[in-house]
Amino acid sequence: MRALTLALMLATPAAAAEFAIDYDRLFATQADAVQRPAPGVERLELPGPVIVERRDRRIRAEDQSGWGPAGCALRRLVVAAAAVQSCPDLFTVPQRDRAAGQLLRGVDFFAENTVPPMSPEARRAAMLATLERARGRMALDCRDRDSAPLAFAAHIAEDASLRRFAKVFATPRLPVTEPCR
Repeated sequence: MRALTLALMLATPAAAAEFAIDYDRLFATQADAVQRPAPGVERLELPGPVIVERRDRRIRAEDQSGWGPAGCALRRLVVAAAAVQSCPDLFTVPQRDRAAGQLLRGVDFFAENTVPPMSPEARRAAMLATLERARGRMALDCRDRDSAPLAFAAHIAEDASLRRFAKVFATPRLPVTEPCR
């Protein structure tokens, strides 16, 4: 059912959108918590824990939760969903539903925990645009069942993967992408 919902959402055009964190706004809204350990360096220690450091205009944000950064997980789920969309006949309906469900969980997590939080319309537009870009970069040959994106998409639908992503998305925190391993 989730796969059908995702397919219907993809049938409508999306505005140019993306999953992003507005770090300037983050530092402005957390101004009282900003540490300044050296000239030109600002540091935030956020729940999760997530550490964000700004040096001039460069940002370094690191998830230290132990479960992995939620932004990285979302990136991987986009790749898996794009692979499923590119070669749907290689996956069972339950696999397609699980991949779509994981993607929607990741999108919702990102949208609710980014700065600023994303409206339902913005999260939908970002998901559609991101999926479209991922599918365009992949150019999958569905006959090559051993390709990394197709193998990863099948892995995403397994119970162990479902449990792993449930842990990644269990604790609200800024959905940064590093360290992405």
